[in-house]
Amino acid sequence: MTYLQRIDYRPSLEYLTPDEQKTLAKCFDAYGAEMIVYGDVIRWEHIDEVEVVIAPHATGLAGWIVKRFIFKNQERYHVGVYYGAHEAVLPNVTWAVAKYVVEMIAYYAPQPIRYKGPENLVKLSEI
Repeated sequence: MTYLQRIDYRPSLEYLTPDEQKTLAKCFDAYGAEMIVYGDVIRWEHIDEVEVVIAPHATGLAGWIVKRFIFKNQERYHVGVYYGAHEAVLPNVTWAVAKYVVEMIAYYAPQPIRYKGPENLVKLSEI
């Protein structure tokens, strides 16, 4: 199984654009005891798995317009955090935001966290 590899540095917001920082300010916060996703408090020790997937796009002209003009032709991702019987999802975030969120989990979580998603997003380990 693939797990997030613990990191010994706290990820920095300085590598994110102002828009990405605003997105995080609205939906995500993390500190020593827990993280908050859209108001849901998730204690680090309760997290079982993190999954990052490419966000699907609508087909046809509408999907093309959204991707091209609203998302500035960038691929978007959904970050899912699974804890117990619950899940929290950060939808339609950029690669940099997904990386920041997953690295925060790798930094704070006291136990190994299963990971599914792009292998080049964060450091991983096999247990």
